[in-house]
Amino acid sequence: MKLLLKLLLVPILIDLPGIIHTLSSHHYRNEDPIIINTTHSSMLPTTSAPPPPPSPSILNKPEPSPCDLIEEAAALHCIGPLVDYAADLSNNVLHPPLSAVEMTCDKYNQYMMCTQGVRPDCRQSRAPNIEFMYETICEEKLAAIMKEEKTCLLEVENDKNVKECFVNKTNTLRDETPDTVSTTQNYECTVIQAYVDCLIEREETTCRDAVKIEISFLSMLAKRNSEARCELNTDATKARPKAQPLEECDTQGNCKCRLPGYYYEAARKKCLDVDECESLSSGCSQKCINLPGSFECTCDQRFYKLAADNKTCERIDQSPMWLFFAHGQSVWNISTDGKSFQLQRAGLQKTAMIDIDVKENRLYYADIGANVIERMNIEGTFPQAVQRFDVDGLEGIAVDWIGRNLYSLRRLEGLKILKNQIIFFREDVLVQSLDGRFRQSVYRNVMKLPRSIALHPSKGIMFVTDWSANAFIAAASMDGSHFRKIITDRITWPNAVAVDIFAEKIYWADAFLDTIESCNMDGSARRIIIADAGSVPHVFGLAIADDFLYWTDWTYRGILRANKHSGENITVLAQTALLPYSLKVFHKTLQPEQVSTCASRGCDQLCLLGENGAATCACGEGFDLQIDGKTCRSNCSDSQIECGGADPKCISKIYLCDGLAQCSNQADELNCPPRICLPGQFQCHDNRKCLPPGGLCDEVADCADSSDEMYCPHQTKNARGDFVLNSPSLRKERSVAEWDNFI
Repeated sequence: MKLLLKLLLVPILIDLPGIIHTLSSHHYRNEDPIIINTTHSSMLPTTSAPPPPPSPSILNKPEPSPCDLIEEAAALHCIGPLVDYAADLSNNVLHPPLSAVEMTCDKYNQYMMCTQGVRPDCRQSRAPNIEFMYETICEEKLAAIMKEEKTCLLEVENDKNVKECFVNKTNTLRDETPDTVSTTQNYECTVIQAYVDCLIEREETTCRDAVKIEISFLSMLAKRNSEARCELNTDATKARPKAQPLEECDTQGNCKCRLPGYYYEAARKKCLDVDECESLSSGCSQKCINLPGSFECTCDQRFYKLAADNKTCERIDQSPMWLFFAHGQSVWNISTDGKSFQLQRAGLQKTAMIDIDVKENRLYYADIGANVIERMNIEGTFPQAVQRFDVDGLEGIAVDWIGRNLYSLRRLEGLKILKNQIIFFREDVLVQSLDGRFRQSVYRNVMKLPRSIALHPSKGIMFVTDWSANAFIAAASMDGSHFRKIITDRITWPNAVAVDIFAEKIYWADAFLDTIESCNMDGSARRIIIADAGSVPHVFGLAIADDFLYWTDWTYRGILRANKHSGENITVLAQTALLPYSLKVFHKTLQPEQVSTCASRGCDQLCLLGENGAATCACGEGFDLQIDGKTCRSNCSDSQIECGGADPKCISKIYLCDGLAQCSNQADELNCPPRICLPGQFQCHDNRKCLPPGGLCDEVADCADSSDEMYCPHQTKNARGDFVLNSPSLRKERSVAEWDNFI
């Protein structure tokens, strides 16, 4: 593919009025090729051979540049995203995909904003061809045409037969240079013509207009330079020389494929490509790109480099990784070789869920026993409460390191009264700011027994597991807009889920089936990594780093590791005194920094990332989003108190005078009777009894004055506006069917 990369910085000019008139008028026949006339030849830059290099000398001065050093560095930094379409070899590298014209133009707008401090003559001198190409694509009328044909352009770009045709036609040029190509048809022209031929030979009869747009754009590329004399043959009726067939058959009719990477299918009497990526024979660490007769492994070049075996991705930053795991009454870290242990946090009551924020070097953990979510520095100092209420039933937490939010799964069932009707509800997935100031439900009533959660913030997707009777794994938009089940069969107790953000795969462990499996992010390409009751008898936590899987196991009471592709080389890194719970890996490579769309949204309280680069403003509980889509206004209910000051939020009156200030201005702890209970315990309003948090709102009046059931979701009011505790009439209205659906 390296021959295609030589075309990235070619000069590009087009007779824009000609193509717009041709494509927008639709006054052409489907069989007519679109020809673009480049009439302004006097304006065309040339691609003549560069002069011979001067003799080296430290006294030689560089040619005058319109840029100073700072401007040049800034311009080169900003131009990077405009050519990232060439980084993925599965895309058409001749130009950005025309189907993604909106994204292409967004990138161009960001580029122009990025280079605001660079003089125009300097900016244009760094990559004039790329800049002009984007400017042309984003011209209003041409962009409108491409948007109209978006679906068909995408179909053409993803046509597997066209891709195979293009690679086959250019295989003979793979190691050639422009100097070795015949002067009658220059090297670049040969490559562009090959792709045009493949488009014309396309077997599908659909999307003819999209094919014409693509060919027209390629014609523009070829004709940018009058000296090149590249006249593309876009006539579909002209006979083409047929490529040499892949099949070779002897006189007895025994056939085989003459090239490796293909297999002969007797039923179709044709050689077909072996998809090494689908068959997993490639062994790529991260992404695999299937090519006709071959494949290529690629790595995220920001953090990894391809090893000598052309399969393994080697991490550039070789600083050590650390494992953090919850241990009930404590949190520990351990080196990835199991040789170094360190106590991170002690004195906890019941901690099972943790996560990491690399950007701020913080550890987040939920202590269910103390009814608190806390965070602390990764060094084990300065613990800080994020949330001191509604932590019961928490099943998992996950840090959104790009949008700067904390997501959690909560198994909480309850009732609400809306318009005199009983509404059953479950708060399945919640999101809150990292400091805990604002919180809201993202998904309700979509899960029965939520169990585990993992995020892919750069994609705006979360993955959650449910281990109810109808267990499943779901992929959901992080902004709450789309929830879809991707794994529903052959799954029982999906205890843990983890995302390999570089390979774009998910892994999960089933504690009932004793397996660890993986699939693509849409649920396809599912396969078993480990299926052995002796190796994975009861997995609880799961994490991925580089080419390894790490997990905690209750039967072993230990932390284990294995190869993420094959499941081989299972190693017990350490064994623990108590049951090990959630497990996370700390390293800056695993949470890549990225400019968040939220940075420019100006949200008042919460900003939630969505799919395809979306970002949505949201408000915490008790607040309504205003018409501007950014500002939040208080709407606390009668059963809530509004915290004022710098920490505005609504909290349930259940937490009034509990000895723990939920409001930063301590509005919930003002004018309270003397405390006889420990902090965090509920003190009955008659001051005669103390209750643990779990005794609240359980529909059983533990206090003599029933104050532990006041302000609960299942309560209602009488005509005087007083709360009615454990209303018999309310209980009578709950039908058996409703309870069955609820449970």
